[in-house]
Amino acid sequence: MASPACVVRLDQRNEPAQNGGVTGARVDCTQVQAAGIGGPSTATPAIKFVGRYDMSDPTRARFDWSGNYATARFDGTEVSVGINLPENRDMELVFEAAIDDRDPIKFVVTPDRTSYLVANDLAPGTHEITVMRNSEAFSGSSEFTGFNFGASGKLLAPTERPRRIEFIGDSITCGYGNEGPNATCPYDVEVRPNVKVAMTENIYLAYGSIAARALSADAVTTCFFGKGVVLNFRENEHDDDAKTTIPQYYERTLANVREGNWDFTKEPEPQAVVINLGTNDFSRDVDKDGVADGIDLGAFKAGYANFVAYVRERRPNAHIFLAVPPMLTDKFPLDNARSNMRDVLGQIVSDRAAAGDTMVYRIDLVEMGTRYGLGCDYHPNLEVHRIMADQVIGAIREKTCW
Repeated sequence: MASPACVVRLDQRNEPAQNGGVTGARVDCTQVQAAGIGGPSTATPAIKFVGRYDMSDPTRARFDWSGNYATARFDGTEVSVGINLPENRDMELVFEAAIDDRDPIKFVVTPDRTSYLVANDLAPGTHEITVMRNSEAFSGSSEFTGFNFGASGKLLAPTERPRRIEFIGDSITCGYGNEGPNATCPYDVEVRPNVKVAMTENIYLAYGSIAARALSADAVTTCFFGKGVVLNFRENEHDDDAKTTIPQYYERTLANVREGNWDFTKEPEPQAVVINLGTNDFSRDVDKDGVADGIDLGAFKAGYANFVAYVRERRPNAHIFLAVPPMLTDKFPLDNARSNMRDVLGQIVSDRAAAGDTMVYRIDLVEMGTRYGLGCDYHPNLEVHRIMADQVIGAIREKTCW
């Protein structure tokens, strides 16, 4: 979404604002009963699913959103995970598995396999595994078919977390290119003839996932690269969803299935919602000439405000944070882009407050420039995601006392 010439002009003088400079008053934590961090449930043994799933067949939990994860506590020394690609097309998907405090393991799911060994060298006793999908929804759907803990292992009751955060965003929130070494590295790599896999995209190491783990919260993520609030970055004529924007995707259980809207009553209401959108609206380049087409700020504000109002309907008690994205500056992709974005979000926050909703805030994510290096396609790298996570953590703590 950027060119080298544009990146050279990015302002490098701004330091990240503490807690993202979040608007609104800090909550008096002596007057607030903060949600606890949770712990092992006393319920029956079960796998916990976080995110949006089609559970029509409970033995095959179908999903396509990146950031969806399944977690389980178990007693045993080994664990494998069952994942199936139901469309069985020529594709491969990337997942991340983490056990206890071990470093996460990245593995690739292929159409010809249905089971993947994660570990067989665990110390006897209780462990917890989390398996998260890294690949974005456009790569196709996947089915989670369960964990196998070996002949002597057994599933335990899951960890219950009263804290829940929802992240709504585009490629930045999905972790696009964050593991890449520089701006010109390929987002995806060819693993075999005509099959490319996005090995540099890691939502497990993106700011939302990092922040949620630090706050002992479950994270629910709805993100899709190239998509905006009102208009998308580009529109492929061969894509049935070329004009589908994030507010429309937000309705869906599966990103790639228009029917079967998500039932919001199926999940606990998050206490915090972080919306990180707008980069693609400002960067829109339908004619693919490398120059942003321009933006109708009035239409953008109206569309963004309508989406915030809808999220408020679905999340009546949540703190809602509207983020100024890290890739926007006053030099890219349009002159005054960052200032205009800040103004629009500020106006929406003020309008909501005037209408009686004082739990909507603006947060300024770091203007990344080139100081911290760049991920693939000029996206935030791991260092920028770490900084953004710190800002989000601080902002949420200001309002929730977590």
